[in-house]
Amino acid sequence: MDQPSPRQVTLDASSLAQMTSSDARALLDTIDGLRQLGVGDFVDLPQIIVVGDQSSGKSSVLEAISRVRFPVDGDLCTRFATELILRRADKTALEVTIQFADEPSAITPRGGAAPQPFQREGFDKDALPDIIKEAQELMGISKGGTKRFSKDILRVEIAGPDIYPLTLVDLPGIFHSATADQDLKGKEIVDQLIESYMKQPKSIILAVVAANNQLANQLVLQEARKYDPLKERTIGVITKPDLAGSSNERKYLDLAKGRESVHKLALGWYVLRNRSEEERASGADARDAKEEQFFQTSAWNTVSPLNRGVECLRKRLSKVLLDHIKASLPHMIQEIEAKLSACKEELDRLGKSRSSPDELRSYLHGITGDFQRLARDAVEGRYNDKFFGAIGDEDKNAMKLRAVLRNLSRSFYAVMETKGARYEIDWGNGMADDGEDDDQESDESGERIQDYLRPYTDVYRVPEPELITEQDLNDRLLSYAASNQGRELPGMPSGELVLQLFKEQAERWPGIAETYLDQVLKMTKEFVVQAFDHFIGADETTADAIWRGCVEPFFQKRKEDLQSKLQELLHPYINGRSLPPEREFLAAVSKKTLHRLADRVADKLQEYHPQWFQADHEGALNRAKIQRAILDEWDESEKSGFGTEKVLDMMVAYYEISARTFMDNVVNLAVESCLISKVENILTARKVEEMSVDELKELASESEETQTNRSRLQEEVRILREGLRKCQKHKPRESTGAWPQP
Repeated sequence: MDQPSPRQVTLDASSLAQMTSSDARALLDTIDGLRQLGVGDFVDLPQIIVVGDQSSGKSSVLEAISRVRFPVDGDLCTRFATELILRRADKTALEVTIQFADEPSAITPRGGAAPQPFQREGFDKDALPDIIKEAQELMGISKGGTKRFSKDILRVEIAGPDIYPLTLVDLPGIFHSATADQDLKGKEIVDQLIESYMKQPKSIILAVVAANNQLANQLVLQEARKYDPLKERTIGVITKPDLAGSSNERKYLDLAKGRESVHKLALGWYVLRNRSEEERASGADARDAKEEQFFQTSAWNTVSPLNRGVECLRKRLSKVLLDHIKASLPHMIQEIEAKLSACKEELDRLGKSRSSPDELRSYLHGITGDFQRLARDAVEGRYNDKFFGAIGDEDKNAMKLRAVLRNLSRSFYAVMETKGARYEIDWGNGMADDGEDDDQESDESGERIQDYLRPYTDVYRVPEPELITEQDLNDRLLSYAASNQGRELPGMPSGELVLQLFKEQAERWPGIAETYLDQVLKMTKEFVVQAFDHFIGADETTADAIWRGCVEPFFQKRKEDLQSKLQELLHPYINGRSLPPEREFLAAVSKKTLHRLADRVADKLQEYHPQWFQADHEGALNRAKIQRAILDEWDESEKSGFGTEKVLDMMVAYYEISARTFMDNVVNLAVESCLISKVENILTARKVEEMSVDELKELASESEETQTNRSRLQEEVRILREGLRKCQKHKPRESTGAWPQP
């Protein structure tokens, strides 16, 4: 396509100057600088957007304000957003680009989609319609085509020494229903586009309504109320007052005078007269003169001169825009600072660029040192690092490894104590499992588990112990003893019978211990994964490589070690070769036998002399006194010739002693020795030093995506830093409030 010859940018700078003041130029130049830098890609910047129903005359409003020729005829109705960006520069320049909404993710200096440029050396105020025609073709919009609207954005940037910073945006008109030229898909595109601009709190909304259309039918007023419910950043513009019928004219006059309560705006309503088709060839000055003549000779002369005509609107926009920028600046600085902080944090997570073996090794050394420090802190229960969160941060509790391990071990002990035995023996005489009187036991066995342990204990699928009376168990033992008697003397307990009964009582231990070890492995692995992710950051390639090459092999080996250690710890109990400490075992058996004898004596005494056990009787007896009285003088009296009661006492004592030993060994010899003590050695400095170049590349090489992300983030940080520097020059001084008030 032939390029137009270079010409001076012939915008009317004097009209644009009305929208600025000498006091505001520096501040407006700052916003222009931010836009030129590309800060607008990350933070919303103040701008003026023109919205209205189709054929409301909004493009004519934009043309009147800027004196840049916009298409207003039916064939060139707005099909996409057109951003007119005016900025100051020493030399006159023009750049027209399209930002394609569906462009592949090509990285540009501004971090957005790569636009298709129009190269122009200059243009005059009548050239924009031709530019828009060409843009429509590149966007795939043409007469007779299926695509009627586009999410693409046309950006027209004009620079010159007498042009002051301003952004004006012309948006497609809101339409009510689908037609032959405008389908529902097009309506959806337009609605989304308008929403994207109107919802920006820094956009000043020029809501344009045509006086030749009924006020109730103006969809733009509904949209403005949706995104500016307080009506603080909306300016109303009434167009085509010369075409209003008598009924409409009265309503719109009330609206312009602020007498219409429903649509009353804090920033007011303004009336503009559009050029007729015959007047299109006339210049901007002629347009303004014709407008002023109309207001002097029609019913609209009752509207305040401050609210009619484009010159008044320009002045109003100047003040509103400046006030809006001043009000937005502190929050805009906060937004830039927050975005900058997020970019820097993400950049820090990616780490320094690495390609050579030394850089790869150095990177892994950094991860290794950080991980080992964090792992030691977690194992030792030091939670000062931010990785562990605050004291009340429940989402981070799973990372506090020592606390998790202690709760897991408590739950293991609790389940073993309450459900580890197959049988729960009902002694029937007040004697508990440990031989103590029930009066001294405050809690039932099922209530020993604390509420905070429930999430840990609920994973154990272990049924409640089978309740069996002492008599029933003795009867069963008599049957076993009769069928399995050997050469032991009559009345002597059978050691083999004790072991067989013990193995039956302890048959749940392997399943409970396996569940405990599985939970420890699961929670420890979760900590390790989160710790590496914390230091590796967003580099999923390296995170996955370390998982495959270091973490997963480590836990697979530890799982095998734990299973082997558990079998080793279970072996003496499964095979009946475990011998308890002799003195402790004999004392426990004697204690249980003593309680049994004391209960029998107490039963007989209570049977013949019940008054001795009454509380008001002098020297009243109880079981504890009887136990002490016969502590040194007792004789065995068994119910059978097989000594089954002694077998039961021996089994219970053997079980209690063995259970404590087994639980301690699983926690200390399996979990702590085989797993926890080795966690910090998943990746060590020595391992890193011994890695080959290929191993280093496999673990630490950057993906192309990571390199691209780093370049993008570095550019974003540069842009945001420069933008922040520009904004802070105009940041108002804040009072510290440190001086005490009287």
